[in-house]
Amino acid sequence: MKLNRFAVLCLAAAAAAHAHFLFILPLTGDETAEMILSETLTSEDTVNPAIAAGARLSLRDAEGKVTEVKMAQDGHRFVMRLPGSGDRVIHGVANLGVAQRGKDAKPHLLMYYTKTILGTPFRPSATVSGDQVVEFVPKGQPGEVRLQMLALGKPLADSEVTVILPGGKTQKAKTNAEGLVGPFTENGRYGAWGRFWEEKGGEEAGKSYIQTRHYAMIVFDSYARPTAVQSLPEKTSSFGAVAENGWLYVYGGHTARTHSYSTEAVSGRFSRKRIDGGEWESLPAGMPLQGLNLAAHEGKVCRAGGMHPLNAPGAKADNHSVADVACFVSSSGEWTSLPPLPAPRSSHDVAVIGGKLIVAGGWNMRGAEPSQWAKSTLILDLRNPSGGWREVPQPFERRALVTAVLDGRLYVIGGITPSSKVSTEVDIFDPASNAWSKGPALPGRELNGFAPAAAVLDGKLYASVGDGSLFVLDSARQQWSRAGQSAQRLAHRMVPAGDSLVILGGAVKGANLDLAEKVLVP
Repeated sequence: MKLNRFAVLCLAAAAAAHAHFLFILPLTGDETAEMILSETLTSEDTVNPAIAAGARLSLRDAEGKVTEVKMAQDGHRFVMRLPGSGDRVIHGVANLGVAQRGKDAKPHLLMYYTKTILGTPFRPSATVSGDQVVEFVPKGQPGEVRLQMLALGKPLADSEVTVILPGGKTQKAKTNAEGLVGPFTENGRYGAWGRFWEEKGGEEAGKSYIQTRHYAMIVFDSYARPTAVQSLPEKTSSFGAVAENGWLYVYGGHTARTHSYSTEAVSGRFSRKRIDGGEWESLPAGMPLQGLNLAAHEGKVCRAGGMHPLNAPGAKADNHSVADVACFVSSSGEWTSLPPLPAPRSSHDVAVIGGKLIVAGGWNMRGAEPSQWAKSTLILDLRNPSGGWREVPQPFERRALVTAVLDGRLYVIGGITPSSKVSTEVDIFDPASNAWSKGPALPGRELNGFAPAAAVLDGKLYASVGDGSLFVLDSARQQWSRAGQSAQRLAHRMVPAGDSLVILGGAVKGANLDLAEKVLVP
């Protein structure tokens, strides 16, 4: 869309009159972003952002490499792709031209400086300087957020700043002698704007001005740091974990270096502890297994399938899935056997809905023979196990996935396909109707779908992915958004614990973890 200079100046004056500012909002996954003209961190359909069409935007990655960012107008926003991953800073300048509001107002040049921090906001590299005449720099730490306003590279004192707090409320504050406002305790997405006016004149596009008005804007996320809690009994990944009646249970898993398989590389250890504290308690061990999970129902903790290597250490891998199904009965302290799976299965997940044990996804590893991918979801009525397993065709073939139960439905998240492609797809199974539907895919990089973890807390579905990002599904079940950050790990587990989530174990850079982190979600 092309605008003449008069139209641009009118839009600039209108933007200034209504205090609209340029905010760059990362979309979930941090691969794309939108730039909007607004007083809040949401797009306003009545505001045309065309005055920012000439904005110059750049992205600086964690290594300091700077890349120009191109944007395209899409209705009442500009959209852009964000190269790279991890910690990055997007920054830019928009010259809105000369404006004058009212016959007594000074003709002034209006300059907007927008900045958005991806990843950790409190790192030194979040300061841009350069052509950012004025900018905000986050200081402090999660739960104690401060903003420092810099003008010409120096702290700007006694300047009014408007902070958009997580949740949308705004708060005005004056910077102190060090240019700081705050602290702010909320967790989530912050925005802010502030001004720095100079009695500095000149000429722009044939129009004279006697004052330059610089405005700084910033967007960043600040989430509570995870708190390390008591470690797992052993370093493990691809294991089972479940919360039941105030207890946290963990079973088995892979305990050797990644891709190293043998009878010594897999554990059958079974342990529990109180979620709110206490020591780990050893329970009756079982078959050494990995590629399984646990599900709980009415005082029982159940496992189904898993992978059991048959080769000795140093010998060629001979991995086999198993069909074994058993439940630990907490009242008796013993395992009881249930009907085995129709065929061995591992790298799947399990859940309980309405008294029915459900097994979804996975494959059957058969040693030297090609693995067989599971084409059906299995259902066993725990109230009548003698009735055996019922099979329901599933519209996917994936392993290394995770499941969670929300609104009486099974969410099957991520995984790997037979073509070795990592999938971020989400499939939803309704056991009441035996029907499948599609949910919103996990956001961000494709790798986010590989061996994630999931849990439901207070009626909200959360997913933890390999780079440590924590996502939450909105109440309409249509979109994921960022909810926090934890340590990087794959093939881990996550369980609800009071007002927090506990993220357990997993593997990173070939090594297994016994790390357990408690994450307080917004």
